[in-house]
Amino acid sequence: MDFVDVVVAVGVIGLLLRGLFRRGFTSGSLLMALVFGGLGLWRGLGPGPGWLVWPAVALLAVTLIEFVVAAVTGTRLPRTPMAEVKAQLLADARSDTGRKQLTLAVAPGGAVMMDGVWEGTSRRDVVMPGGGCPVCLVEEVTAELAGPDAEGLAAYRRDRAAGTNRLVVLSRRDGGWDTAVEPVRASPKPFRTVGCPVHG
Repeated sequence: MDFVDVVVAVGVIGLLLRGLFRRGFTSGSLLMALVFGGLGLWRGLGPGPGWLVWPAVALLAVTLIEFVVAAVTGTRLPRTPMAEVKAQLLADARSDTGRKQLTLAVAPGGAVMMDGVWEGTSRRDVVMPGGGCPVCLVEEVTAELAGPDAEGLAAYRRDRAAGTNRLVVLSRRDGGWDTAVEPVRASPKPFRTVGCPVHG
């Protein structure tokens, strides 16, 4: 095996293991999986070692399955009015037994991710907007809980305006909520809103 075959083999096997044992591909690793899968087929069927064909085929199959699952689950997400989601989040956050931490984000496709941590349990909820702006939802809930001048809210708005998506992390403290922003693990591309007077 020459150097090219070694690089292709490491890439194919590494991405295959990632796809099988981690929580799927990001948009960047999905593209890499397609590239390395194609290179593995080319080297395995041509000038490289023939055994490369099988891990390349497996990688392409896992990539296809990941893509189909993402497409199907994306279309089946519940569509809920943003005003209703906001009211539920605020009611829970203001309850004595409500969330201790709330992480909000808008995926590039417009779905709102809501990770909640309660006493002894955690859960992720995802909804597609059935009316209203998902970015407004994130900003309004953050402003209601932490205040309109919260540092995390300002950082979220600044990064989004610069073209980078972020997670807003709200943590319950005595007498209020703290905010912070964290990078997203998937695509950092912000959702492009349509028809919103603030973000459209």
